[in-house]
Amino acid sequence: MSSSGIEAAQDAPAAESRRLYPIFCRGHSGGRVVCEAFIRNGIDMGLVARDRKDTEWFSPDDNPAVRRLVQGGFQYPELSAAEQTAWQRETVACIRNYAADEICGSGPFGWKMGVTLFMMPMVLDAFPRARVIHLVRDGRDVMLSRLDARMDFRSRLNRLAVFGDPDIERWRGRPLDRETVAAHRNEIEMQHWVTAVEFGLRCRTYGDRCIEVRYEDICRSPAAVFERIFDFLEVPFRADTKDWLDRSVTTDRIGKWRSLPAEELVPALAIGADLLKRLGYV
Repeated sequence: MSSSGIEAAQDAPAAESRRLYPIFCRGHSGGRVVCEAFIRNGIDMGLVARDRKDTEWFSPDDNPAVRRLVQGGFQYPELSAAEQTAWQRETVACIRNYAADEICGSGPFGWKMGVTLFMMPMVLDAFPRARVIHLVRDGRDVMLSRLDARMDFRSRLNRLAVFGDPDIERWRGRPLDRETVAAHRNEIEMQHWVTAVEFGLRCRTYGDRCIEVRYEDICRSPAAVFERIFDFLEVPFRADTKDWLDRSVTTDRIGKWRSLPAEELVPALAIGADLLKRLGYV
């Protein structure tokens, strides 16, 4: 953490006096169950969508400040210290506004919105007391959870989030249009997983301020994993939260990729092979 980050955080006493616990992940990686557990355990996540459990305030489609920060996140690690400080100040202002608009009380708070993963380094640098969750799921299963919102490539933000390049216009030699998406859907979804997870792995450089959690571990041992999570966050693990997890979390959605014919998976698995291996999924 840079000294400029400390200075930026000190400019936001109202927000920084409280613990900040955002959930970062590629969409459809199990963030819904984590967000619901946070809410049940007393962590304010703002106004969340009933089905997705996304914190609606952080929608980049509706919030220009969030959209700008997400777009800036890719360049941020390579910028000068002065440029990083400027981005940190924008991050502080954004989260201060969120806290003022949506968060009541004085307890810990956070949010869940997949695409804000790309804000993670700025959040960690701007808020020295923040602790973040990076949630990872097997890319072969994530690939099959169709994230239609990211498939409209008229949006530079979508191209950035999926490919890491806002200027990309072609895929496999074809223009990025509906026909190309239909023909290469699994490959594009896997590329999205690789782009997001590779970026998220940068949190490892922040040591004990970030915890990496696997969706599959949550499904198999929810109480044990959340005991680790809430111990990391220094938040008591409520008995009613544990009971809800035991009742609600199953392993039903692990390994659904196995239902597809092997030949359908070959092009997509070639894209994800290296990262799947590094993460121990293959």
